Order: sequence, then C-alpha cells, then structure tokens
Amino acid sequence: MKILRILLVVTLTFEQLLFPVAGLFAQDAGGEKDFAQDLQGPGGEDGGPILDGGSDSPPPSTMPQGQTPGSPIESVQIANTPPKDAPMYEDAESVSPLDRRIGPIRLKGAPLSTFLDVVSAQSKVNFIITEGLEAKTITVFLRKTTVREALELLLRVKGLTYQRIGKSNTYVVQKRSADMPNLITKIYTLNYIPLIPIGSIGEEIASITAQDVSAGSGGGSSGGGSGGGGQQGGQQGGQQGGGQKESPISIINIVRSVLSKKNGKLETDPRTNTLIVTDVPEVFPQVEQIISELDKKAPQILIEAQIVEINTDRMNELGIEWGGSRGEMAYFAGPARLTDYGLRPGFFSGDEWKKFFPKTTDIGAAASSSSGGGGGSIDPIFSSGQQSSKGVYYGVFSLSQLQAIFRALISKGEGRYLGKPKIVAMNNKTALIAISKDAAMGTQSTVSSAGGASGSSSTGVERRRIGLVLKVTPQVNKEGFITMIVQPSYSDAIASAITVQGQAVYDPVSRGASTMVRVKNGQTVVIGGMLASTEAKTIKKVPLLGYIPILGWLFTSVSSRRTNTDLVIFITPTILVD
Repeated sequence: MKILRILLVVTLTFEQLLFPVAGLFAQDAGGEKDFAQDLQGPGGEDGGPILDGGSDSPPPSTMPQGQTPGSPIESVQIANTPPKDAPMYEDAESVSPLDRRIGPIRLKGAPLSTFLDVVSAQSKVNFIITEGLEAKTITVFLRKTTVREALELLLRVKGLTYQRIGKSNTYVVQKRSADMPNLITKIYTLNYIPLIPIGSIGEEIASITAQDVSAGSGGGSSGGGSGGGGQQGGQQGGQQGGGQKESPISIINIVRSVLSKKNGKLETDPRTNTLIVTDVPEVFPQVEQIISELDKKAPQILIEAQIVEINTDRMNELGIEWGGSRGEMAYFAGPARLTDYGLRPGFFSGDEWKKFFPKTTDIGAAASSSSGGGGGSIDPIFSSGQQSSKGVYYGVFSLSQLQAIFRALISKGEGRYLGKPKIVAMNNKTALIAISKDAAMGTQSTVSSAGGASGSSSTGVERRRIGLVLKVTPQVNKEGFITMIVQPSYSDAIASAITVQGQAVYDPVSRGASTMVRVKNGQTVVIGGMLASTEAKTIKKVPLLGYIPILGWLFTSVSSRRTNTDLVIFITPTILVD
C-alpha cells in the first residue's frame, strides 16, 4: 500500500511537469500554422483571395513549393470550385491586377523570390525575376495593401523596376538603370477646382453682349488677327527657349512650384478634371498636402440686386410772348428790278451801253418764255414776285408776325426703371449682370479713293453701348461675413445742344461707383448718390417795354425746365447651404 501511494505521487508530479511543456509545443505548432495561413492569404475581411463557403468548406491549399524553372505554375483551387485556366489576354479589364488587395505579409531576411512568391499566391499575379536578383533579401511587415503599393515601396528601394508583358498578368522584375532616376507617376482627381481656364471680365462682357460694330468690323478683325499672331509667336518662342509658360489656372502653377526642376512634369486632363504628376518620390507628400488643402468645397452666394432709376422732369412756361420765335414783329421787302448791264447783245458794238436797265419788252418776253418753256428764271430778292408792266417787282410790307401769345403751362413727368436680377456666384468669383443696348449717337461719313480716281463715300451710324453693368465679387469668411467688391456703372445718351448738318446728335453720359463692403449673411447694401440734375431757364422780353415795372410783365415770357435722374442699387448676398 505504501508503494502504491509513492507511485501515485510520482505520477502526479510528472503530469504537472509535462503539461506546460506540451502546451508550449502546441502553441508553437499553432503559430506555424497561422503564419503559413497568412502567407497563403487572409480571409475575406483582411483582403486577398476570398474563400467562398461556410464552416464546412475545406481549408485553403498550402503555399506552393518551389518548382522546376520553366514548368507552369499550378493554379490554386478555391473551395469546391474546379480549377479553370484563365486566358492570358483579356479584351478589357475593369481593375488592374496591381490594384488587387494582399496582406498580411511578414518576412524577415527572406529572399526576393520568396516575397514575390507570397505576393503571387495572394494576388494571382505572375512574376519573372531576371538573373542575378536571387541573392537580394527583403524584410517586410505588411498588414493590408495592394500589389502596386508593395512593389512601389519595396522594389524601388532595392533599385529594381518592373514591367508588364502586354495585357497579361505577368510582370518582369529587373534592375533599374544607373542613369535612370527613380520617378513615380500619380494621378490626382480634383473634386472642386475646375481645370477650365476662366476668362477675364472683358471677355465675359463681350460674350454676353452683342458685337460692337461702331468701330468697324474690318479694322477690328485685322487688329485681332495680328494680335493673335503675336500671341502665337510668343508661345512658340517660350517653348523653343525652354521656358515654361504660366498657366491661367492657379492650382497648376502652385503644384509646378514644388516639383523638381529636372525631373518634375505636370499634365492635365480637363475632361476628367485630373492632374498627372511625374517626379521623384520625395516630392509627392508635399503635392498631396497642397491638393488636400486647396481642393475644398467653395461656398456659393446668391446675389439679389434691385435697381431703381427715378426720372423727374418739370417744366414751367408763363407770360406773354410777342412776335415769332425770334421776336419778329414786322416784315418789309423793297421793290426790285433786273439788269443785264454789260452782258446784253450790242453792249460793246452798239449803243446799248447807254441803258442801265433792259427794255421792258425784253423783260416781258424773257418772263413769258421762262414760264412757258420751263427755262430757269431769276427770282427777285426781297420782293413779292409780282412784276409790273415796266419790269419792276413790287415790294412787301407785312405785319403778320405781330402777334401776342399768352403761355401758362406747368408740366411734370416721372419715370421709374425697376430691375430685380438674381445670380449665383462662387466664392471669389466675379458675377456680372449687364443690361445694355447699342444706341445711335450720330452719323459718320467715310470717303475712300484708290489710284487718284474719284473716291466713293459711305454714310453710317456711330453707335455707343449704353445701359447698366453690375459687377460683384463676393468672399465668405469663417465667421459668416461676406466681403464684396461692388462696381455698378450706368451710361445713357442725352440730346446734344449742337447739330451736325442739320441732324441731331447725342452725348453719352456715364455714372458709376466702386467700393468694398463687409456685410452679414442676408444683409442689404444700398448704393446711391448717382444723381444727375439739369436745369435751364429762358426769359423773353420786348425791348424797352419789357423792362417797365409792373407793366413790363405784359411783354415778358419766362420758360424753365428742370430734369433730375437718381440711380439707387440694393444688393443682398445670401450664403447657400448645401
């Protein structure tokens, strides 16, 4: 009994000592199994090949072992799906083989072939290693990544490069040339910054208004053509000289400023709004920081404008106006008689020089022949046109202009122009509102001649663009205030006091303002004071009689006219919330 008790104690003691050792061996076996499974590829949550099926599905195949060079790589069977040979070339691929997810990968001091073998097993991408690269070792710990990122980070560090064979899933890994720089090309898609150049204010006004033909279409076309040729020549000269022309898009100039001068290249694709950057890897963190900071959503501002123009016209006419418009009271024209002294026949050869006036019979015959035959007759000056038998034209004394007009008139007119345009503008982008027309200012004549021949003349109309133009540039800050640059201008045409060849002409009149204000969201800005006032007064009096006290009022006429025009603009900006 004592011996059995001693054996039981020894057995229990050995059992307590062997149990931790067995646990350590089991843990090591499980770690090796997990490591092999990580090399083969993670489950559906960690990326890489996804295993279809539930818990009853068989475990994935182990990592393929080394094979004889030149022999085909065996396909990996996934779940219960039978092996299927994938075609080497595909007509179109939706995702590049390098964008497939892999990981985790944990290797320490492993050969390059082992690393590529693990990547190939997880991504189904084939690799061919050139001679002399088997000795290179890699230490890598990757959790989740893509094939492209793994090759970019690891192979380029080792001075290697890779190249795809056609459209297949096979890539050749080889050494990079000594004089070949380590360049990387990345594509950045901009979300909010447009890569379309924005025109100037002058170009925008010209695009939304009718063509101005007052300066002549021929001269403008020729001038524009020569200017375009000069611009084209400047561009060619800059390209030949090696200089890089500054782009009208600011983001392109900013990114170009951080690229290396020797290897940095930047191209744009406005169709997809993308930037294609090629440079050394050290530059890309700064490029990505610039794009992330600048490519942000810009606020939009609704600009409501209310334009009011008030015209007031007042005219007073009071008094008695004597005579015509220029004060005519009476009209007298003396008698007249024709003479042909020195021109009649026989003046030098006969005695006709003795008579100053022609014979009455000759005057009557000339008058009858001119009236009957339609010949040109001589109209008498300051006479009634009635001829006596002696050839004398009777004079005229008339008091028909002696009239008195009593005027008592007060007229008042008011006009109001009201417009309520609305427009939405981006932050720091000028919004333009134009309401204009091409008004005729007067006539112009052009005389042209060629080779000394008689010239030809043409008459046209000189026009000037008049109307209202409102330019507003809003800027929103973080506190919700809006800073605006407001530039309203209004031009009109008024009748001039002078005439050209009996035709009326007009004078252009312009009014405008330019200011920068800061307002709250939804607050209204008022721009006024663009006032134009014209006053004219005319007094007509009869000489001597019009200056008699009290009684002189009967011989005095007073006319006054006053015109006032005031333009007021109300602008209300509102920030739009997406």
